[in-house]
Amino acid sequence: MVAARDACWWLIPWKKLNQEWQAGCSRGQQQLAKVADSVQKTTYITSEHWGSLADCMQLQDRASARVRIVRRAASFKDVFNVLWDLAHRCSKRLQKEVDDLADIYARMRRLLTDDQACALDEKRRKRYELILLEVLAMYEHELVAKSLIAGDIFECSKHETVTVYLSSWQMQPHMDRQRLEELETLIQNDRHYQTR
Repeated sequence: MVAARDACWWLIPWKKLNQEWQAGCSRGQQQLAKVADSVQKTTYITSEHWGSLADCMQLQDRASARVRIVRRAASFKDVFNVLWDLAHRCSKRLQKEVDDLADIYARMRRLLTDDQACALDEKRRKRYELILLEVLAMYEHELVAKSLIAGDIFECSKHETVTVYLSSWQMQPHMDRQRLEELETLIQNDRHYQTR
């Protein structure tokens, strides 16, 4: 069995933090979708398209019900204000999720200076530090991307851009899952060969 002092000190805490990260991303995605939906609706009703819907009482009723306004035809201003308020509230919640992701990233960074790292021999410690730095770089790039998305989504009016933002948030393109699996396998193999 590998002595605890020879093991990669950050792997287990990182896995727990990664689970928190994924949960935060999921909550953030829900808020992002709500912001995007509300902003898209307000953009739509302030454009020339609303005029073509003005005569269709059933669509106005349906839109009003979705934003929790009395089923009787609500005014354009009421619908707009409710949608805008919803977008603003969800945008604040989205920013809170990004702040929480930043906190998780900071806790991951603190793994570099963990006391258990000092117990390893210099060569092994440096190897594990380099792997952790590579992992942290992925999270840092993803955090920056999510921060930019959260900052811009409230002002975004193009449907294509909103779609890209939603996809990017969900897919996390800066997180190379295959590489993360390779690094984890490398660490586990390292642990396996230490026992021999």
